[in-house]
Amino acid sequence: MRQRVSMVWMALALLVLFATGLFSGPAHLSLDQEWEALTGHGEDTAHTIMWKLRLPRLMMAVAAGAALGLSGLLMQTFFRNALAGPSVLGVTSGSTLGVALVSLGGATLGWAPEEFGMAPQVMGALLGSTLVMVMLALVMGRFRSRTALLIFGLMVGYLAGAMVTVLQAGADAGALQAFVHWGMGSFARGGWGACGVVFAALLPLVWWSLSAGNRLDMWTMGTLTARTMGVDERGLTWRMLGAAGVLAGLVTAWCGPVAFLGLATPHLVRAAVPHRRHRSMVWPVLLTGAILALLADGVVRMMGIPLNAILSLIGAPVVLLLIIGRSRNRPALAKS
Repeated sequence: MRQRVSMVWMALALLVLFATGLFSGPAHLSLDQEWEALTGHGEDTAHTIMWKLRLPRLMMAVAAGAALGLSGLLMQTFFRNALAGPSVLGVTSGSTLGVALVSLGGATLGWAPEEFGMAPQVMGALLGSTLVMVMLALVMGRFRSRTALLIFGLMVGYLAGAMVTVLQAGADAGALQAFVHWGMGSFARGGWGACGVVFAALLPLVWWSLSAGNRLDMWTMGTLTARTMGVDERGLTWRMLGAAGVLAGLVTAWCGPVAFLGLATPHLVRAAVPHRRHRSMVWPVLLTGAILALLADGVVRMMGIPLNAILSLIGAPVVLLLIIGRSRNRPALAKS
């Protein structure tokens, strides 16, 4: 009952933040103009602002926040490590390298469907993340431990970072500025087509996470325990990593390497949700991720600070406080 009440409050907070973002912004429009534009009777300028700028941006913030929150939950479940995030597999690094090859290296990718916001940078990011996931699929069968897989992701990240540095060293000022701007993160890219793609990937993965809740709970008890309880270890591994990688890759492609949402969101939910079962955590994680994304985007629009700076300023203290709080409680629990 308590969790249901909390969910209602979270949904209301999400709606309030969405409405606040929808009816506020740097463009000075009256409430009547905004409402008329939403109902299809406004001026062309107001209609463009509401339907092509504000609404897609807010929808992308909701989709990206929810997707990264779920991706972070799956990664922390798989590694049984609260410090794991969507970037540990190297998918985010692969996307960054793909963008660098297009923006700094002059790589051409041919045709791209503009209705889905498929700018060359987005295509490069999607191809980079896909390449890393293919590499992961090819080598994962040779790893006997999650630690080896974690090291693989970290090494992919280091290699991609080194190649990006080389490309930056030889890039001209304009291309370098565009790449740096992409790396700051933004929910304002892509439009309706991009929102549709992210939601289309997110919804079935939410359904799977809910249906696989019992198996995910068993997984957290240990690999051997899960295996003895009938869990298909290989199949569940593929699904967890695949779901987390797809969500992280899609969000990075359109929004850039968004920081801390995937790491901080599950921490906040674990601190607030009394029942740690995955079926009880999925919806709070989705709502919390979306709320944090809308909050950060609102600050970005008001103050002009880059998105990743806002998320790091919010996320890092939250994670630190939660870790300190847990470390203080452990001695007390041990004595009792």
